[in-house]
Amino acid sequence: MADAQEAPQTTDSGDASDDWNGPDDPDCPYNWPLWKRIYTTSIPALLCINVSFASSVYTSGADDISREFGVSHTESLLGLSLFLWALGLGAIIAAPVSEYYGRRIVYLTTVPVFGFFILGSGLAQNFVTLAVCRTLAGFFGSAVVSVGGGTNADLWPPALAGFVYPFYFVSPFLGPAFGPVIGGFLSEAKGFRWLEWVILFMVAFNYLYALPQSESYKKTILQKRMRAEKRANAPPSRPLNVALPSSAVVQRIVLKPFKMLFVESIVLFMTIYMAFNFAVFYSFFAAFPYIFGAGGKYNFTPGQQGLTFISIALGCVIGFLAVVYIDRRTYPALEAKYGVGAVPPEYRLYGAMVGCALNPASLFWFGWAADAGTYWPSPVVAAVPFAVGNIMVYSSGALYIMNAYGSLHGASALSANSLLRYAGGGAFPLFTVQMFSSLGIGWASSLLGFVSVALVPVPWVLYKYGSRIRARSQYITIKEPGMENWNSSREMTSEGEEVRA
Repeated sequence: MADAQEAPQTTDSGDASDDWNGPDDPDCPYNWPLWKRIYTTSIPALLCINVSFASSVYTSGADDISREFGVSHTESLLGLSLFLWALGLGAIIAAPVSEYYGRRIVYLTTVPVFGFFILGSGLAQNFVTLAVCRTLAGFFGSAVVSVGGGTNADLWPPALAGFVYPFYFVSPFLGPAFGPVIGGFLSEAKGFRWLEWVILFMVAFNYLYALPQSESYKKTILQKRMRAEKRANAPPSRPLNVALPSSAVVQRIVLKPFKMLFVESIVLFMTIYMAFNFAVFYSFFAAFPYIFGAGGKYNFTPGQQGLTFISIALGCVIGFLAVVYIDRRTYPALEAKYGVGAVPPEYRLYGAMVGCALNPASLFWFGWAADAGTYWPSPVVAAVPFAVGNIMVYSSGALYIMNAYGSLHGASALSANSLLRYAGGGAFPLFTVQMFSSLGIGWASSLLGFVSVALVPVPWVLYKYGSRIRARSQYITIKEPGMENWNSSREMTSEGEEVRA
């Protein structure tokens, strides 16, 4: 059990600063002006596009890297895989840290370091340096990927979550989709180093854009307000005590996402499903050059190969719009039935239940159309349904997880999700070409399709049995009926102790 010294977020029950001063408290992010909430929401979305773009644009220069440093094509893809693995690993630390120190400090400290290692990647004079810099860039870039969901939970009540969250949830897919579109022509004209410079330019712009942001995490806001009140009432000579986390708290911060992944069935099964889809998504960055590039079925130039990823970007946009449409058609009626803030989170799964069938259908179509060498628009268009289904499953699944676990534990749950997603995303490109060449394009794609079929029941099962699973959860936030929007000071930690904001 953590005491007051170990957990600075815990305050005395009689302290006036342990919760919002009513539902109209201006410090509560729900009550911020609309423009300020939109601006704060846009920060992690743009940064996430930046980081995810950095992952895939690298593949456009893989052949150039192979020639420059004398490594094989598969070895050159380690710059992608290591980046993605580091993204997943860093998320395990970044999200829980944001639940301890707040969101703003995590963004503003990690993004410049991410940019520093991108600079190192562009200046690398050997492949080892390039690989190391890409790995460290991924590690420090992970914060914006894993913390953004928590930022959105801070800012928007459940009634608007299904409308606002997809703007952020689509960003980890739009960034990679546009990477090869831009990178294909850029690598042809300027070489792989210019791919890193483009990432760096985006980092500089997005960081300047993010600087004016305010802290959105409730506990951090209330701690700051409490400290300000204590300083105002304390004698001038009284020193300010800054409590650092104890070793037990640090262990809990780091281990919490791992624990949630293995003890929370909701997190485990949705993460497996979303991780597989994500891994297949990243396998396209190896499969498309193999199928459409020189020596493949269509002999496209690098620039033309990049253009084929427009279908992925289009599918992402369609999937995002579909999730928003389904939410707007269903959620207001559900709130009228259950009450504001009381809708069971399982209703967030509608999008996943609709989109889950698109993934296997797209994989079968794509594989056999490419295998037969049909006119190029057929396999290119075949990728659109996969992107649509992928976004619908991911957005609905992430909304479900955030609604189930709330802002207190939601970021950790999504960071556990990120760990497995990026582990698969980094691994699949390393064996995709070998799998497609050994099994043939049709059967290799069908193998992925069969696994996708096996995973289709996941959102349906959670929709039916999710309430029973949540009843046994160690992490589900408990709130008083009718107080969902502001009175959430009495919440339970993973150890079962009561913690006040």
